[in-house]
Amino acid sequence: MHSVTLVMPESTRTPDVPDRQIQSMVTHSDIPKPLQADQAYEPGLRRVPDRIPWVVGLIIVVELGERFTYFGLSGPLQNYIKNPYVPGADLPGALGKGQAIASALGNFFKFWAYASTILGAVVADQYVGKFKAIIIASGIYIVGLTILVATATPAAINGGSAFGGLVASMVIIGLGTGGIKANVTPFCAEQYQRGSAFVKTLKSGERVVVDPELTVERMFMWFYWAVNIGALSPLITVNVEAKVSFWLAFLIPLIVIVLAAVVFLCSSNLYIKTKPQGSPIVETARTVYVAMSERGFENAKPSSLSQRGRLEKYSVASSANYTDQSVDGVKKGIRACKLFLLFPFYFICWVQIWNNLISQAGQMALHGTPNDLLQNLDPIALIIFIPLLDLVVYPTLRHFKIDFRPELKITVGFFMASMSMVYASVLQHYIYISPAQSIHVWVQTPAYVLVAFSEAFVVVTGLEIAYTNAPESLRSLVSSLFWLTIGVAAAICIGLAPVSQDPYLVWMYGSLAIVGFVAGILFYVLFGRTSKQPVPVLDSVETTPGQREDEEGRIESGKRMVVTTKDT
Repeated sequence: MHSVTLVMPESTRTPDVPDRQIQSMVTHSDIPKPLQADQAYEPGLRRVPDRIPWVVGLIIVVELGERFTYFGLSGPLQNYIKNPYVPGADLPGALGKGQAIASALGNFFKFWAYASTILGAVVADQYVGKFKAIIIASGIYIVGLTILVATATPAAINGGSAFGGLVASMVIIGLGTGGIKANVTPFCAEQYQRGSAFVKTLKSGERVVVDPELTVERMFMWFYWAVNIGALSPLITVNVEAKVSFWLAFLIPLIVIVLAAVVFLCSSNLYIKTKPQGSPIVETARTVYVAMSERGFENAKPSSLSQRGRLEKYSVASSANYTDQSVDGVKKGIRACKLFLLFPFYFICWVQIWNNLISQAGQMALHGTPNDLLQNLDPIALIIFIPLLDLVVYPTLRHFKIDFRPELKITVGFFMASMSMVYASVLQHYIYISPAQSIHVWVQTPAYVLVAFSEAFVVVTGLEIAYTNAPESLRSLVSSLFWLTIGVAAAICIGLAPVSQDPYLVWMYGSLAIVGFVAGILFYVLFGRTSKQPVPVLDSVETTPGQREDEEGRIESGKRMVVTTKDT
């Protein structure tokens, strides 16, 4: 049976309260009547997401701008590095380094951009907080892009400074990318503060459970949808590269990131901001040390240490921040990181659409289509597929009580990425045995679309896991470890550079297909049967004067109420 415990409300979030301060801003009418034990909600009620706070849209703007910038400059890079500078040639170029070096440098850029998320997370979680970390990273980003634009002019290319400028800008831009990527997703999710599910009646008369987990899932899906709007930027930059010049193609992303940073900075007072909490990374390391010494996290809890007379053995145990709950949080975060161990084998397949598949398109009949244009099929497919999942597929599965767990979504994503590489391998075989440039470039389409579908399952779910399983003080760090898996994949791809060229491409794509498929099987075997912890559910919610219900199941009163349940 259930008993209901009412907890004092958190503060209303107002523009003039930038930090997470708690104020007593509730009146008697804001608190629903206590429920009796026999008023438990009916099992099997449909679960629905809450409404996403509007301020999340402002945060999405900076990420959309960053992704517009990142993909806008990444789109022309393969041609910029691979092909020589020959004005008027069919394929634009600048450095003439060849496909192997172009792929290696492209993968280095991805590796550094995603590896530097660790630095961005440390700076945010331990020193300046997520908001300031994003602002600092945006400034670094702008400096790097300015260098790239200045060294991509025809005069700089002919003068021999383009290559040095490219490498320097890659290092600086990658640092800025990491600072933004590590912090923007957890900062976005922190704007939604409800932690407990609750039952309520819609205008239609249906009783539903408003589930914060579904709300976070929806938030990340639409966040990633907006990201892929920004990822369409190569539609602009690769055409500018082909018809005008590289420096102008790189200038457009520079302008966009400046505008995005200005919007984000000017909205400062509207955000919920979490201050850095001491040295959470050091404290986490100490917690792990205690757990290893005591052979388990349960034994590392201060309550357990005290019972066994071992509390004084560890200096960290005397800290006020070292509690049973903090140990559970570290344990939960480590479990999330374990889920990421196989992600690099997925991202090895994903990375191909940004370099080797572009070169593959250059071997096909273009008919006026830039060879680096088809990479935009990935974000276009996601822009269509994500709303389909959120508005049709997932609600239908919930209606029929089908539990499409996060682990199962990720497994399906692995298999789709593997199928994409199978298709690329078969296509490469026919390119080799057919007359030169006789296969139409749009035959590549399924390879991009399959990868896009896989992203909707793997990347969106990975972001959700990184946020929901991380303790509050380490959300940026756990998020950065998710993004780091892309960096690891890019590093592996650097090692594949010698076979990322003719005549090895059929076997390279085929090998990646096998790797992705086997990794998917291993992921399901290791994690696919993991049980999901239920969210605490309030037995009912009664509206009071001054409150209004809408179809989304949201209570709008200007006050926040947290209600938890416990078994008795």
